[in-house]
Amino acid sequence: MKLKRKWPAYCIWVLFIIFDVVMVASSSFFLGLFPSKDKLLYTVLLTVLGIAVMSITTFLLWKICDVVGTDAMARTKTARVIYGISGSLTVIAAFAYRVYVLRTGVFEVGGKMSLYENAAIGSENITPEFDLLSIAYSAVLKCILLFTGNDVFVALVFDAVLFALFMIFAGLAVYKFLGFAASIVFELFAGFMPIFLDQVYVPELSTVNLFLAMFGFELFIVSLVLRGTYKGKLDSGFGTISFVLVGALVGYMCYVDAGTLIAVMPFLFAIFFLAGREFARDLVKFLVLILGAVLTFGGMIVQEAGVMNAYATLVKWATYYFHNLNTFSFFLIYTNYKIIYLVTVIAMSGIGIGFLKSKKIDAVSPWLFSMLLIYVTIPFMGATRMNSQIVVTIYFGFMLSCLACLITTHSEDDGVYEGKLAQEDVEEEFEESEETEEVRESEEVDECAKLEKEIEEVRKPVMKEEKEPETVPEVAVPEEPRYVPEGMVVPQDTLVDMVPRDGAMTARMPKFEGTISLDRKDKRKEKEIEKKVAPKDDFDVPFEPGDDFDI
Repeated sequence: MKLKRKWPAYCIWVLFIIFDVVMVASSSFFLGLFPSKDKLLYTVLLTVLGIAVMSITTFLLWKICDVVGTDAMARTKTARVIYGISGSLTVIAAFAYRVYVLRTGVFEVGGKMSLYENAAIGSENITPEFDLLSIAYSAVLKCILLFTGNDVFVALVFDAVLFALFMIFAGLAVYKFLGFAASIVFELFAGFMPIFLDQVYVPELSTVNLFLAMFGFELFIVSLVLRGTYKGKLDSGFGTISFVLVGALVGYMCYVDAGTLIAVMPFLFAIFFLAGREFARDLVKFLVLILGAVLTFGGMIVQEAGVMNAYATLVKWATYYFHNLNTFSFFLIYTNYKIIYLVTVIAMSGIGIGFLKSKKIDAVSPWLFSMLLIYVTIPFMGATRMNSQIVVTIYFGFMLSCLACLITTHSEDDGVYEGKLAQEDVEEEFEESEETEEVRESEEVDECAKLEKEIEEVRKPVMKEEKEPETVPEVAVPEEPRYVPEGMVVPQDTLVDMVPRDGAMTARMPKFEGTISLDRKDKRKEKEIEKKVAPKDDFDVPFEPGDDFDI
């Protein structure tokens, strides 16, 4: 899925470059490897060298990918099979490693144990829960424990399954937005980044992985709808229904955690920048989506305490998520895994030069904008999980995926979907064929009209000659008395004889051209027949042409 490169994309790109430079500089400054005397100088040198080396590396990699043609290779069936196999192996390997550590490790389970206690068979809500995620977590876990029995290890495996679901959904969302190379990069990062493995080394029960699985599913559904719109498959009534359902999902997730709305909003606005689309048509779809989100969010607020207490519930919800207005939690740099975070933010700086690879298309701006919004909204957000270290680290993985997308995308890609181009070409050819047929028909009609006019021009003098016969002057013939022999009876004149016989009363005889013959037999055969028919006697005199029988 590709977006049109517009001026908002360049604004986001500039802001991200500033943000990444600050990240690299702060990571270098708080790294603890430089002497305190020249700490600032070493920080500047490391920042400049790191960004320069990564920019050169990104430039060389994209040139290699253009020569090899990785963008065209990614569209083949072989590439899709390779992606399916490699992505499945990555998720299976990450899940298997977590289960192995949980089975072989010796530890005590910590965290929110009420999730397991409430789900244990025979328990009756030992610790009351009021948040939606905790209730859903305990309900699903209780269904699983019905088949396995009460075992805390099952709860830990269930937690690992939820994280694997997050990897699958988020990886598919990245694939729909950025391509299969970006998806593999993200799955490797999320599967084996040390901070995500801490949940296994020191296991704690929580609803974090359930939230991540739901957030990944939301990204996946949004990516499906946007890609379907990009391909032109959701322009019908079913497409409108799908936008209503996506809006309902966005509204529900906003009720669960307000931070998800901030994270997903850039992807919803991306519908206005899809390559090869009309703004007016997509504006209607966006409004339908927002309507579905508002109605679902309002329904969740109402169901909590009723219609009469809806306003009080809304105020309570807003206070829960937006109460940190006067504090600022500085989390640009984390105290653990400093070297890994430094390498990660330096690698992210390759987006600065990679963004300039194509002047026509854009695919990474929604991800960059979402990352910036998460950092900007830190002072205003309260109990949201979107500003936690785990989610921010996940977004670092998204940034590396964007870098992989920029490297593998061809420089001359126009962003328009190939199937749509082929369909447009077929429609143009069909229209051209119809136009040519119409032109041919019109030409034939014109030729027929011309021929008819010529025939009429030729017929006019002929018809005039037929209609206007030459008038022959009548010669007056003196009437003479008819000679009647003696004894001959002459008939009297009848009524018919009284009628004047002019040219109008006389019938025209048809004109014949050529020779009219009634019997075209051979003369020899006629003679033979005559010889057979005519009897001979002594008195027969032979007849020859020219004989005169006058006596």
